[in-house]
Amino acid sequence: MEQEFIPYEQALALKELGFDEPCFGYYISLGDNKENPFKLIEIQSEKGQFEWTDNVYYAPLYQQAFRWFRDKHELSSWVYNSYMDKYFYTILQNGRIVKANESVTTYEKAELACLIKLIEIVKNK
Repeated sequence: MEQEFIPYEQALALKELGFDEPCFGYYISLGDNKENPFKLIEIQSEKGQFEWTDNVYYAPLYQQAFRWFRDKHELSSWVYNSYMDKYFYTILQNGRIVKANESVTTYEKAELACLIKLIEIVKNK
């Protein structure tokens, strides 16, 4: 189930962009553990149950993050398989292509690349 949640780095970036919605999981700091400083905890939380602190961060699902970009920033996106097991993403804003990527080898890599690009687009507005 862990692959359904966005990675910690992108969860933190979404927080900085104003994401504050109920999530099914959160990241918690493991202190001085250098190899894995944050652990994903899967639960059903209610908005406000956990505060954004130095130790606890919301962990949105990929679909939740993509919906947030669509609703809050009018950035629609999708990942697709084109040919020979190559995966791509496309991002639209107001019906116009903002970004389309080069191919990657898995759907999950394209999904993460799309999320990273969405974050970059909003940060650079």
